[in-house]
Amino acid sequence: VKKGYNAAKRGLLIWKGDKNNICCGYFTNDDQLISLNAKNGKPIKTFGNNGIIKIGSSSTTPTIVDDQLIVATFRPSIESYNIESGELHWKFYLREIDKEVFREKDFRGGNPWGGISSDKKNGIVFLSTGNPRPVFVGSTRPGKNLYANSVIAFDARKKKKLWHFQEICHDIWNFDIPSPPILTTINIDRKRIDVVVSVTKLGNTIILDRYSGEPIFDYEMKRAPVSKIPGEKTCEYQPSLKLPEPFARNEFKLEDVTNLSESGREYIMSAVNNSNFGFFATHEPGKDTIQYGNSGGAQWTGASVDPYKNILFVTSNNIPFRIRVGSFNNKSRFQFLGKKEEPLRDLDDFPGAKPPWGTLTSINLNSGKIVWQVPLGYYKSLKSKGIITGTENFGGATATTGGLVFVAGTLDKLIRAFDSESGKELWSHELPYIGSAPPTLYAINGEQYIVIPASGGITLKMYYNDLVEQGDAIVAFKLKD
Repeated sequence: VKKGYNAAKRGLLIWKGDKNNICCGYFTNDDQLISLNAKNGKPIKTFGNNGIIKIGSSSTTPTIVDDQLIVATFRPSIESYNIESGELHWKFYLREIDKEVFREKDFRGGNPWGGISSDKKNGIVFLSTGNPRPVFVGSTRPGKNLYANSVIAFDARKKKKLWHFQEICHDIWNFDIPSPPILTTINIDRKRIDVVVSVTKLGNTIILDRYSGEPIFDYEMKRAPVSKIPGEKTCEYQPSLKLPEPFARNEFKLEDVTNLSESGREYIMSAVNNSNFGFFATHEPGKDTIQYGNSGGAQWTGASVDPYKNILFVTSNNIPFRIRVGSFNNKSRFQFLGKKEEPLRDLDDFPGAKPPWGTLTSINLNSGKIVWQVPLGYYKSLKSKGIITGTENFGGATATTGGLVFVAGTLDKLIRAFDSESGKELWSHELPYIGSAPPTLYAINGEQYIVIPASGGITLKMYYNDLVEQGDAIVAFKLKD
């Protein structure tokens, strides 16, 4: 494994071969796709060059269709390799230039860093993509920036794209779709419909027909503001969903300003009154834009679905950020000279919006309605006053058939179990460091266990340095009957 890179950043894939009865582990390590013997950790020498093939930089976990090992890369592309030999089958590049309508130029970004999934029966691979770059200013990348901020379906057998669905057009807000698509089946008007589900940083739950890409619920579009930056042409309409009900705030409003203290409220109001905010507020040189979504809504940890009851469980954040972009260098052209991107916080260093700042939400996928939502996590100083606010979190939820939802990732370092029907907290345990991934459940000899990595997390350390200690623990629990 190359030093200095993130091996198996989104996890690894285990596959048992039919021919030689070898159990293989596959994972990415920046620009390497690696195959190891899962029993002894040694490279599979017949795979690529002594267990390694060179690919475009990637952070996603591969998936399997037939004899194809499929991985998404930052080229950006989706690539297929023979699962045993590592021989390249094909590559498909994830950009499309709509020159006729938008006179669109090429752009950077739109990377499928959130993850991929596959319908093995039908040979379809699904992936979500990130935002285009440069971030916040898109004057050098006019047009829709197609395939960025999208859910894409690809037929791995016929080697062709089936459909794509773009949530945000010409993204200048950093609203990428950050997590792997989820495949499940829901009930609508007494019909069973195979769907793909993606949770987003805007707090949307996108539910699409798995084979056509059409939204299951009416997908509402609302006229959006015009850019204030010379040369920037934003899209005329952006999404405003009613169903499924958003699980996080996606538009900063005056009524969101914190009410924890009068001095804190006045401090935040002074910042808000001198800033742009609201529905897809555009950026303006020399003036802040206040928005949600930089840390989610949802994040890379995604959501967990109970496929028997068609209930989705998702962790999310309501953290306002203040954004400021470059400056003019003449009257007709904008030069991107940098950006400021930081959380909006009050005088006590708490988020500048009303709680909850972090939540766990249960959504009925059949109806699109929220079943329950609870604050997730607490600050000790506020809890002592009886105030439970939730905290920013990057842990993710895992639901069980036994009616429990396990979740960690909060600033208080707790792993928790909730009743899946009511949202009531049933159990908690303090980890040595903040949980940094969704819990994993497994069984050995009839006994059930739950295991979670606890590292403190990079993002939380960056924004809450005094509250976050980093480490490298893996903690396991045995579930009692």
